[in-house]
Amino acid sequence: MNKLSLSMVAAAVSTALLSTAANAYVLGTENTGNVEVYGVVAVSTYGISGDNTSITDYKIENETRIGFRGSKQMTDDINVIFQVESGYTDVDDWAGGGLGFRDTFVGVEGDYGKVTVGRQLTPMYEVVDWPFTNPGLGRVFDPAATGDIAYMYDRTESIRYFAPAMGNLNINVATGRAGSGENAHWVGGAAKYKAFDTVTLHATFEYGNNREVGKTDTRAAYTTDTFTYLVGFEAPIASTGISISGAYKYGQAENIASKDVDSQGSYSLIAQYWNGPLGIKLGYAATEDVDSEDSLNEREGSSVTSLQVMGVVNGFVPYVRVGMTDKLGWGAATSDSQETFARVGLEYGF
Repeated sequence: MNKLSLSMVAAAVSTALLSTAANAYVLGTENTGNVEVYGVVAVSTYGISGDNTSITDYKIENETRIGFRGSKQMTDDINVIFQVESGYTDVDDWAGGGLGFRDTFVGVEGDYGKVTVGRQLTPMYEVVDWPFTNPGLGRVFDPAATGDIAYMYDRTESIRYFAPAMGNLNINVATGRAGSGENAHWVGGAAKYKAFDTVTLHATFEYGNNREVGKTDTRAAYTTDTFTYLVGFEAPIASTGISISGAYKYGQAENIASKDVDSQGSYSLIAQYWNGPLGIKLGYAATEDVDSEDSLNEREGSSVTSLQVMGVVNGFVPYVRVGMTDKLGWGAATSDSQETFARVGLEYGF
């Protein structure tokens, strides 16, 4: 198999190597569907320090996963594609690596584009996850950091359509169930446009209805309709090895009963530099204070700053990441405390 190219490794590192591996191994022949096995071996040690934690409270996180994918021509116009992917082997957070826990779907593709059905990322989450959360910005920019404005859905059972490329423009749309609420559904889409042959522009949205929200400290359980959008960009600086990316994300949740709206904006800004096999990435993300029409959501904004140094050594990617979050992030209640974190890891895609 070919070795990972530097650009492919850089992209994989930038997404914490959650993206599809660059190499895969064919298990069958054309008659058996050209099934490939692929995956990522990823283990890191993570520690935090804050008012209620200590750097000695470290843990080892194992994000190793494996998957199988393939395709087979069913008719002259229909090519069937399929994929089955395990979750991380971390038992506590990712269901013990159960096969099918991550992106697992079947679909068809042809001149009309591609349709996939099954467990997969939503268009919104895919853009948020790449390229706007790494390194270590997800604790603020990834979730709706206010708890009850949880307007993004991660992997879900859905139907997704990828339109054929229209020059430099790529579009996909999707719909699916929105959690366990009665008659709860979501619909979303994303567009990516390459401008001036270098700058990539992103736009995505998501709407969900009848989303159930659990009881909070200030009010009883209730149901909301949610809406969010994101606009962002990626821009390399020619002949410097430097690239920057940034995004603005806005979300709101409307209480169906009272019609009161909670809303919040958030930002992400990342600079990356590569010099041969060495890469450095600096990121910052922040959320604004919640604007609550009924004044029952008093969550304040939070921010995170993170620095990652990484290398590429014969396909292996060792890295060190350090950063600081105010008010603890991850949707925690407003706090005056700060949290510093550090992660040391090694990853390899196959």
